[in-house]
Amino acid sequence: MKINTSRFGEIEIRESELIVMKGSILGFENLNRFVLLINDAKTPLWWMQCVDTPSVAFVVVNPRIIKPDYDPVVLEGHREFLDIKNSDDMALLSIVTVRSHPFRVTANLRAPILINAAKRMANQIVLEDPDYPIQYDVLDHKADFDRGLSDEPGGPGGLDKLSFTTAAI
Repeated sequence: MKINTSRFGEIEIRESELIVMKGSILGFENLNRFVLLINDAKTPLWWMQCVDTPSVAFVVVNPRIIKPDYDPVVLEGHREFLDIKNSDDMALLSIVTVRSHPFRVTANLRAPILINAAKRMANQIVLEDPDYPIQYDVLDHKADFDRGLSDEPGGPGGLDKLSFTTAAI
């Protein structure tokens, strides 16, 4: 199927690549179908593009890349909501914000997007742990980020089960 995007133009995706929000992304309650776009497998930042609203796309990252010790407690109720029966099917993504004045890159570690990689269903959850901030400064933790890139195969969770659309982005 083809989707139109305001950032990347027309993109061909497979229906099997869709991620359906069973819950919602906070502030975007009416948007429920997304696809992950990646330009280069070595790039840690990806796009989570809304299929139905061409102007909506979020920059996302595997939170374990930017904070290698990221290991939040995901409540059983969150897992049940997405029918996650096997922890290998559970994937987490953090929404990244890039600000230009002053230049700052932050990731939301408090409210990750929880994905059932096997069933391609998702929901943004809010963690109870105050050690995971809403604005985790990626550049202030560059050493952790660099270590996370080198350790990436060590803990992707269910992300290795998700397919991505490769796009010239």
